[in-house]
Amino acid sequence: MRKVTLLLFLLLGLQYAQAQSTFTLKYFGLTVHPFGDPTAHLQPYKFDDKARFVMNFGAFAGYEKFVHRDLVSVKVIQGLFTDCSAGWASVTHFGPRLNLMKLKKHKVYVGIGPTLIVRNSWTRFGESYTPSGFFNVAETNRYGDIQWKFIPYGMEFEYDYAITARDQFSVSFTPGVPLAMIFSFGWKHWITTKDYDRYKVYKPRKKRK
Repeated sequence: MRKVTLLLFLLLGLQYAQAQSTFTLKYFGLTVHPFGDPTAHLQPYKFDDKARFVMNFGAFAGYEKFVHRDLVSVKVIQGLFTDCSAGWASVTHFGPRLNLMKLKKHKVYVGIGPTLIVRNSWTRFGESYTPSGFFNVAETNRYGDIQWKFIPYGMEFEYDYAITARDQFSVSFTPGVPLAMIFSFGWKHWITTKDYDRYKVYKPRKKRK
């Protein structure tokens, strides 16, 4: 029985190792507050007085492993960047993803899963900052005061345009309506690839009269 169990694990591991995988590296450069932001006066890189559009500086790195053909995958993303106040921030995301559209050069994915946001606490601005209550506040020995938020259902939409067979231009959109929406763009590389036959739709034959 142990030998059978070990053999099954080896076969599953071999199949998983041969599955497709990708690596992404994207520049995070824009946050959109659709209705403006009450803390606009604390955001030095805003494009307008209400901080509807704010420039950010940082990057997202991701690793993705497909678990069912080229349709369903699991992805982990780590981001390090400056937030809208020009303080440091990080985002960690993990979750399943689904391919919504697949054409010759175009692909669209949607992902959802737990997301952890950590940033330099805006309480450093003193009375100029009025907290909304969205973030939790904590004191740390290494990073000082931080704000953090765990979101169990963080989402991401991704559009990929094929440049070569393995390299794609990739754009990500993370909705946070009505508070904020973030955009990033960059490079997606397929580490391993595999060709799959398309699913065929069964059409019953008409009975001859």
